[in-house]
Amino acid sequence: MAIASSSSSAGEDFSRFTARRIGNGTGRDRVRSVAWNLDGRRLATGGTDKSLRIFLPDKDVRSGTEYRGHMGEISVVRWNPTHPERLATVSSAEGSKPTSVIETNGMNITMTWSPDGRHLVVGNRNDDIMWIDADEQTVIRKTRMPKETNEAFFSHNSTLLTTLVFGDAQIVAFPSDEPVHSIEVANLPITVGDLDPRGRDHVRTCRFSHDGAYLASSSSGQNIHIHNVPTLSEAHVLPVSGGAPADALAWHPAKNVLAYAGQDAWIWGAGV
Repeated sequence: MAIASSSSSAGEDFSRFTARRIGNGTGRDRVRSVAWNLDGRRLATGGTDKSLRIFLPDKDVRSGTEYRGHMGEISVVRWNPTHPERLATVSSAEGSKPTSVIETNGMNITMTWSPDGRHLVVGNRNDDIMWIDADEQTVIRKTRMPKETNEAFFSHNSTLLTTLVFGDAQIVAFPSDEPVHSIEVANLPITVGDLDPRGRDHVRTCRFSHDGAYLASSSSGQNIHIHNVPTLSEAHVLPVSGGAPADALAWHPAKNVLAYAGQDAWIWGAGV
């Protein structure tokens, strides 16, 4: 399906890009998370149908390997940033298929890996934040946050952790948990680590491209906006196929190929 849009005057010619749906769709179910692995050869999806699927987009985007075992919705899928064949999922319930299960006693909704692949940070609907040792597969710290808490993300060297607590971005040293700084971002709950540069819409999710040249963001509308970095001038507007807002975005780790999830999972790029 060709995508019509305006392209930036420099850089990537997005007018050449096309979008293709991953898999055969899941009926009424929604894809909640998409993630590329370390080398960009595998794309994982998870959603309300309780199945983890792994695709090889360079070979075949029509079918993927399905992994059953979750007893509840899969809200987050994340690959280990140091290992191309290791990933973790967040779900409200598990079955007997995963390699290992770490009980967190809550309905989990967010997860992030540390860049060194040694730790996971998981959050649930009770606003509990859990730090997990990935190798030992144990919860090493659990904190009940005083306000609504959403995504967390690490610095590149894994020594700082930023957690979005209501309208603040709270930064602590990791793993000592010593406070470093707190930034008041908004007077309402924030869910991701970036805001729309024009303050136009509530941002559902946003992600930088592999080289930091572009920022993709999705709001409550039915478009994904691609901005040039650092100017934040608009490079492209991508209509979300299927007509639903994009709940998840993931850039390929080495190419300008974007995976996104609305009702279904799609990939968008040159010649996909």
